[in-house]
Amino acid sequence: MEATTVELRGLFDTDVRYLVPIYQRNYMWDETDHWKPLWIDVRNVAEDILEHGPGAEIVDHYLGAIVCEQEASVGLDAKAVNVIDGQQRLTTLALFIGAVHAVCSARDFQNYVDLLAPMVENKPAISGGRIEHVYKVWPNPANREGFVAAMRGETGESRPERAMHYFSHQISSWLDTGLEEDPYDDHANTPEERMLALITGVLRYVKIVKIDLKPSDNAQLIFEALNGRGVKLTDADLIRNALFRQAEDEKIDSEPLYELFWKQFDDDRWSKKIAHGRHQKDRLTLFVNQWLSVKTLGEVPASALFRDYKSYVKSSRFSADVIARDIAEYARVFDGFDSFPSNTREWWFFRRLNEMDLTTVQPVLLYLFGRECSSLDSDRRIRAMDAIESFLVRRLVTRSTTRGYGALFVEVLQAAAAGNPADSDNRIVDLLKSKKAETDEWPTDQQIRSSVLNTNIYKLKQSRLKLILEAIDVHRSRGGNTETISLGHSLWIEHLLPQSWRTEPSWALARGLDDPSQAALERDHKIHTLGNLTLTTSKLDIGLSNKPWNEKLAQLQLHTSLQLNRDLIASATTVWNEEKIAERGLHLAEDIIEIWPR
Repeated sequence: MEATTVELRGLFDTDVRYLVPIYQRNYMWDETDHWKPLWIDVRNVAEDILEHGPGAEIVDHYLGAIVCEQEASVGLDAKAVNVIDGQQRLTTLALFIGAVHAVCSARDFQNYVDLLAPMVENKPAISGGRIEHVYKVWPNPANREGFVAAMRGETGESRPERAMHYFSHQISSWLDTGLEEDPYDDHANTPEERMLALITGVLRYVKIVKIDLKPSDNAQLIFEALNGRGVKLTDADLIRNALFRQAEDEKIDSEPLYELFWKQFDDDRWSKKIAHGRHQKDRLTLFVNQWLSVKTLGEVPASALFRDYKSYVKSSRFSADVIARDIAEYARVFDGFDSFPSNTREWWFFRRLNEMDLTTVQPVLLYLFGRECSSLDSDRRIRAMDAIESFLVRRLVTRSTTRGYGALFVEVLQAAAAGNPADSDNRIVDLLKSKKAETDEWPTDQQIRSSVLNTNIYKLKQSRLKLILEAIDVHRSRGGNTETISLGHSLWIEHLLPQSWRTEPSWALARGLDDPSQAALERDHKIHTLGNLTLTTSKLDIGLSNKPWNEKLAQLQLHTSLQLNRDLIASATTVWNEEKIAERGLHLAEDIIEIWPR
């Protein structure tokens, strides 16, 4: 490698094309963390020049480094340079200079327009009307349209256009008003004088370290080393880089590969953050982790995703196009998890799985849904889903630990893939039934009954407790309940015997008990078991909680159509106590056993 410090005019004043490869991440810089600090730094240099003159000891401002790899040029084409690292700052600098040039043009500062023009565009004789040869920087496919629009002065919502608009606005405002809050700015300079100071500052005193790779340097290793610390690249970004580098090494045309298989991942939905245990992961990284788990039939630690990907590529010996196609096909399966029609078996399954926040199960689902119907029919896939959901919900009801689920569901994945896909459901069910340890057993019907009667289930996360009660309501309504489905998370959990019973005379303990203190403790425990809980609307809940039992029943009858509460009203007596809680709990336990059979 050869590193040199260069002024910006040294980067852009010759006919050159800085090419951002497809494997680079998209342009991600924003106003708060990047554009505004850059503008303030450059403006301060210009202010120093206005105050002290260009010959004074102006402090250079360094903008970091870029790493470049020379490409072969054809005929009289501009010099082509691959940007291995630093494309975010290089793209931003090109946009900044473009903004300065645009403001000069708008204000008819013709001398400055002529000065900057060669730093914005290559000579027409060199570019030959080819848009990809016009500008000094040529972004990756995802950013090209927005970059060209920005350089042409259009004002859309792409990130490059927003950057150009921000810089143009800041420059124009400063030219007209200077720094009103700066006591050293006497506001005596004209806009043209300010522009000269700004251009001088940008071209002479803003500098960057340019690292040129030699043919013997390994660009991929250098990229990984530079991005291993401090730079906010995801594992998915690194995998993208490695995949398209591999394509180049294999002489596979990267652009069709990108258009066919990777372009979909530039959609915003793939950058959405998703809970992954105690951490947040972008959706693409989470998916790639699960895809790799399916391919390796092993657990892929989040911290080792990129390492394990490289190991998989090396051991599988698949070409880049085969890997890209496989990732894209599984991505369509992954996307499909959120696309099932309402009230289908799959829709309910994924809704409940999302509430339980168990991403460790998804590699198994990628495998099951990634099989063609000819190799695994839908009925058997649903049977496998039913077994997994039953296992998870029963352990939820019994308040069993989720620790070890990562290793367990890798074992389930291995079992599913161990033989003919057509009977993978049998292997999944048999494996889950074989587990006997406290950490992985599939709770029995008797364990469900015992937990419903005795476990403080109110400690569950509220959305997961709603999941159980909602499922019972839908089950009892025989085909789905409109209110449950439409209200969803707007349903509230209500204690039938109120939590504040001690302060309500109508809920006092019966007189004449042998040990009132023990009875109170037992009641405090029973009120948080499932038999004492129901679902209500939030409007009903406000006035319902502490009313006497007969008034609660009347309110439930007037304000809810939930089958869960209809059944409660139909079987109600004049009292609601620990005995009634246990009686209702047994009925709810049987519902759970029927909904989620073992």
